[in-house]
Amino acid sequence: MLAFAAVATMTGCGQGATAAATGSESSTEKTATTTTVTPSVSSTTTGTSITLTATVAPSAASGTVTFYSGSTSLGSATVSSGKASITTSFSNAGTVTLTAVYSGDSTYATSTSASVSVTVTGSSSTCSSQTLEGEEGPYFVDDSASGYNRSNILSNLDGTSTQTGVPFALTLYVYDAKNNCAAMQNVQIDIWHCNASGVYSAEAVESTTGQSWLRGYQLTDANGMVQFATIIPGWYSGRTTHIHLRLRSTYDSSSAGGTNTMQLFFDQTLVDTLDTTVSPYSSEGKNSTTNASDRVYSQQEEGTTLMTLSGSVSAGYTATAKIYLPIS
Repeated sequence: MLAFAAVATMTGCGQGATAAATGSESSTEKTATTTTVTPSVSSTTTGTSITLTATVAPSAASGTVTFYSGSTSLGSATVSSGKASITTSFSNAGTVTLTAVYSGDSTYATSTSASVSVTVTGSSSTCSSQTLEGEEGPYFVDDSASGYNRSNILSNLDGTSTQTGVPFALTLYVYDAKNNCAAMQNVQIDIWHCNASGVYSAEAVESTTGQSWLRGYQLTDANGMVQFATIIPGWYSGRTTHIHLRLRSTYDSSSAGGTNTMQLFFDQTLVDTLDTTVSPYSSEGKNSTTNASDRVYSQQEEGTTLMTLSGSVSAGYTATAKIYLPIS
């Protein structure tokens, strides 16, 4: 828990609406600023991601904004054109109070948003849900080396060859279907997928031997959660757009076992739009293999792992998926 200290005095929020407080430093020393914070939704459920957006005026201000839930820091984001955003979720039900603190820069003073509340209710998910197995596919690489334990998988481990595309923030929750749907901690989730051109790293057949982009893993926390920063994949012949996952847990700790592997899929309309109008995806053109005609989507996963995305092409997309182990 990080203490929320030494921030500007907050004003009350008027009937839940976003409000702002002016910078506390003298405008004769620095230009006064105002900050507002706006959640993407006013109510949510535990484990579901929401986006918090801070708006700093004047928009020429630079620096960072730190977001808080009560006195707990949720993280910081860089101000760009007067905006800064983060994606977060809440593990406990109740009413959370959110604020954003602009750090100021050499010209502009610090400022703090007034309180904004979000109502969090318990998840309606039950263990009657069943996660179906999707094949491992030909491009899995055992990436358990320490360098692969990372949230941002966009580049090689040494930071080179950062892949371009529409940003995608993926939040995953893992639950134990044989233990009253309890959150599962320390499950290793391996993730891998192709780039916007349909190519995988670390594959001789793809001429990418020695590359490690768009591969990684994380261990779930006490809430059963991990988050990955990546891009929306492209496609390659015979498959629709998809992401691979392997979950190593007490149910299957093997790096090469045939169980607890799955694939996630994207809305067909979004995929078609990217493939025909958005660079670099449009260089590949529209994929003739749709979700409905993809063997993994329609036969193995039976359409149950189609993600619901929030966001835009310009700002990037977010999605949350819930996984129930053991996968059947």
